[in-house]
Parts: sequence; structure tokens; C-alpha cells
Amino acid sequence: MSDGLESLLDGQLAYYRARAPEYDEVYGERGFRSLTDLLDELPVGGDVLELACGTGQWTVRLAGRAQSLTAVDGAPEMLDIARRRVEAAGLTATFEQHELFSWRPQARYDTVFFAFWLSHVPPQRFAAFWAAVAGAVRPGGRVVFVDTDAAERLTERAAPGDRATVLRRLKDGSEHEVVKLFHDAAGLAADLGKLGWTAQVDPADGGFIRGVATLTDRSARD
Repeated sequence: MSDGLESLLDGQLAYYRARAPEYDEVYGERGFRSLTDLLDELPVGGDVLELACGTGQWTVRLAGRAQSLTAVDGAPEMLDIARRRVEAAGLTATFEQHELFSWRPQARYDTVFFAFWLSHVPPQRFAAFWAAVAGAVRPGGRVVFVDTDAAERLTERAAPGDRATVLRRLKDGSEHEVVKLFHDAAGLAADLGKLGWTAQVDPADGGFIRGVATLTDRSARD
């Protein structure tokens, strides 16, 4: 990883650590209010691993569906909020702090889930991230994800240059550069196919995409 990319990713994590107290506000905006209802339509079950769990908006729904749930995030501030949310709902989950670009799975799961994370994975790390995810999926398991679609490009402020990044502002007025890729459903499915996955990626109401991916050749990953 180049020094420039490493610095960018460090800054992205710092942004989400600082954003933790105000992150939930987005779930009261646009179509986010009922977005977690998408889980009712997705094949989530068994032992579940959630990556980039954030403040637990999805975690609490996953905990109600999973036989067991492990939730991972790089920001301790996010994990604290997620843990309290799950406990308040009378549910259980295991929480782990890992920087996701260096994370390697220590177990395998029936479902690996992430919401609004894939768009923050830079192109240089896309293949490596999916290789790590492959190591976390049991035979017969699947990866399930939700993200924003390509139309969100119109709502973001692109950072100067050609870095696949946008500028985000916090309530304290500070401005941060974060990775933001605007995947379209068909293109993302094709990209995953090149990495050995069979993926169905579809538009979802409200300007989102949802996807389910399985390893095309399990033996090549074991």
C-alpha cells in the first residue's frame, strides 16, 4: 500500500471515529428510516459475521436472525454504541475491534454481512478485501451486502483530483476526505465474477443496492 493510500485510509477511520456520535442521524433521513427492513428479504442466518457494524443499526436486526453474531468495526466509538444498542434490545453479540484492511478471519461463518462498507473500499484494496472475506465463508455460505447505488454520486462532493474520494463535513466544521466508489449493480456483479464469486446484485428502493454472493469455486479458496 502506498504511503498516500495508507494516509487516506487512516484519515477515513479517524473520520468515522469522530462521526460516531452523529452517525445515527442519517437513519432518520431519506429512505434510511426503514432501510434495515431489507434484511427481511435477504438470506441471513446461521452463524453471522458483520463487518463495519458501525453504531449497530443493522447489528440489532442481525442479532434477532442469527444463531450467533460477531460484529467487527475499526472504530471503538462505533462499537460502544452498537454494543449498547444490542444490549438494550435484550440480544447478544460478540464485538471485536479490527482495522478492516488488515483484518483476517479467525473463523468461518454461514453469512458474512456488511452495509455501506463496500463503497469505502478503494480500488487498490478491492480484490484483497474479497480474498479475506472468502476465508470467512463456510462451504455453502454466502456474503450479503447493502450499499448506495451509483446515483448517490449526485449527492456527494468529489475531492480534488482523481482519487475516488469525496469530502465530508462534521458538525464541528471539520472536513474529511473518504473513499467513495459509486457501484452500479451490473458492474459490481461483473467485478465480483472476475474474482471467483457468483453474485446477484439488484437495485433496492430508495437509491440502494443489495447483493448476495457465493464462491463460484469453493475448492480454489480452501
